Amino acid sequence: MATDFKPHGPVTPWRVSIERLQLQTMGKKDKHYALGLTVLFLAVGAFTASHHEMWRDEIQAWLLARDSTSIFNLFANLKYEGHPGLWHLCLMPLSRITHSPVMMQMLHLLITGVTVYLFVRYSPFNWFQKLLFCFGYFVIYEYAIVARNYALGLLLITVFCVLFKERYKRFISVGCVLFLLAHTSVHALIVTIAIGIALCCEYLVGGRFFESLNQEIEAIKNKRPIWIGFALIGIGIITAVLQLNPPPDTGFAVAWNFNFEVKRVNNIVKLISRAYFPVTIPTRSFWGSNILITSAFFQAIQVLLCYFLMLFSMLLFFKRPTALLTYLISTFGLLAFFYVKYHGSIRHHGFLFLTFLMCCWIYRDSPAISFGQTEQQDTDSLIDRVFNMAGTVLVTVLLICHALGGITAIRMEYRHIFSYGKLTAEYIKSQGMQDHPMVGESDFAASTVVGYLERPQQIYYPRGNRLGSFVRWDAARTHDASNQLVIEAAKTLSAQTNKEVLIILNRAIDNELREQHNLTTVVKFTGSTVGDEGFHLYLMPTP
Repeated sequence: MATDFKPHGPVTPWRVSIERLQLQTMGKKDKHYALGLTVLFLAVGAFTASHHEMWRDEIQAWLLARDSTSIFNLFANLKYEGHPGLWHLCLMPLSRITHSPVMMQMLHLLITGVTVYLFVRYSPFNWFQKLLFCFGYFVIYEYAIVARNYALGLLLITVFCVLFKERYKRFISVGCVLFLLAHTSVHALIVTIAIGIALCCEYLVGGRFFESLNQEIEAIKNKRPIWIGFALIGIGIITAVLQLNPPPDTGFAVAWNFNFEVKRVNNIVKLISRAYFPVTIPTRSFWGSNILITSAFFQAIQVLLCYFLMLFSMLLFFKRPTALLTYLISTFGLLAFFYVKYHGSIRHHGFLFLTFLMCCWIYRDSPAISFGQTEQQDTDSLIDRVFNMAGTVLVTVLLICHALGGITAIRMEYRHIFSYGKLTAEYIKSQGMQDHPMVGESDFAASTVVGYLERPQQIYYPRGNRLGSFVRWDAARTHDASNQLVIEAAKTLSAQTNKEVLIILNRAIDNELREQHNLTTVVKFTGSTVGDEGFHLYLMPTP
């Protein structure tokens, strides 16, 4: 899948000098190529981000960081989120500088820009594959434009791959990276566990079977840094799991499914094709869509294709146990999580592909199995060449599909309104209504508007019966709030404050109910990519 520069012919001082010069020249070209692609990536990303209206999940993280009174309060609020808090900790200082969530977008894009540079500069893939990666769906859109915690996971996975070649010389650094990776998302935590197990098996068992690895380990006289690194990995995993332990009154994704159903297993396995071939449909509702699913032929072969991709990947990594074990534990761990706990969306499924790509990267520097049978060396070499060639073709085809999906997503982002939360907030401010008492339903949609009001603003959420900004995903908010209940809440708030109350809904109120309660229709914004983030504004008069 990747080739190294290797000298041929007798070694002389003249030849060594030439080869060293060639390596330096190659290094300079790689550096310049990495810088050029990163600049191009940031330019395209900045343009696209300027046309991206953030939705509730992005704004939720910002509101949590902005409106939590302390780090301890932040972690208490995070207990309902289902993710560790590294991303929110990064946002907290920014939220003290400005109340504008645009700062979060800038930080998020910069994180992915660093990832792109490191990938292009240090990964073993060829120049064309690196180009495709930079503008693939997950890199240019899902983990760059949609500002979530997953970009940090992608960056730290990339840093781990960069460090992997000299892991035993820099094992404390590896431990620190994996400690942080475990705190980015539950999906990255699963990948961290897989990497930790693979590295542990390689260190404890691998030296007995791989002479080169044993020599490398024995050459390290002081083993303390290695054990410190493993301790950091273990502490990272344990502390992340403790953060993810939900409180008793949690109200989001509370069910567990341990029943074995073949149909459900196959449906979960199909997620591999969504992650490996994210070719989006060029429509307003492009986000999370897949054009291949619209083909009857693809639907007929989808399950078999996914099993083939897993089998081929296992054969591809078979001679490198560290890469193979990382792939197996990560892939089956993610699929098990999707099956047992939470099905997830395309941004979660993307970690299936990141796992595959990560194992392709570390494959070269993982210890290889040598069967030691001279008469089979030519055959083994031929099989290796065939598999490497097939792996290169597969990676290229997959990255082409990702690039098609990424380009389509960028086009659709420019053409369509992603969420009307931003425009609704701008309208409220332009009409001088930002100081009105507010009632919002549904809470998860209305919170987007609150985030874009760019000031500490509390809104009354009938679903949950409380004032707040971010959504608290507890059992108190699981009941629906009807239009009648919303209106009654607005009446009560109006009587308490003796002010007009602004009602923010992501659905319309029928004419009869509006006339009955003397509501004034202010404006409506509908037709966004996120379908339930169009908004209707109504004004409740003072009593």
